[in-house]
Amino acid sequence: MRPYTKLQWIGFKFSGIFLMAVSLIMIYYSTFFIEKYRLYSLVTLGNVIIYDGKIIIAIGATPTYIYLFFFAFRTILQKGVERLKKGTLIGNIWGLFSLACFVFFMVISWIIPLGLMALGYTLCDEEGDVPGLYYASKPEICKTIVSKP
Repeated sequence: MRPYTKLQWIGFKFSGIFLMAVSLIMIYYSTFFIEKYRLYSLVTLGNVIIYDGKIIIAIGATPTYIYLFFFAFRTILQKGVERLKKGTLIGNIWGLFSLACFVFFMVISWIIPLGLMALGYTLCDEEGDVPGLYYASKPEICKTIVSKP
């Protein structure tokens, strides 16, 4: 092997390890650090709903991060620095599934606020810690909202 080829090989393998680490961190984040009470308030449709579209998108992107992890794992196990010649059937199916999930949840994150408005909820647009995250069934409730620490 020539010296630049070894350097390319090392860079190729370390980039695969980096992609695996990033995907694991994002899966861990979307599994353990998403505030469950926000999703619970959206599902139960109580008097006050805490809605953040980024949470919905993070849940929808989880299959994409799983796909990225196994793609990077496959590049680490591959010999040399060449491009992957042939995709696997499960990789193609999972890639399409993860893309469909991401697009679906992205669209849903834009539609949910419109649905809340159609159900009669009003956006609490008061100044505060996180303005614009709270939807209330009556505008008077907006004045009584205290954000969770």
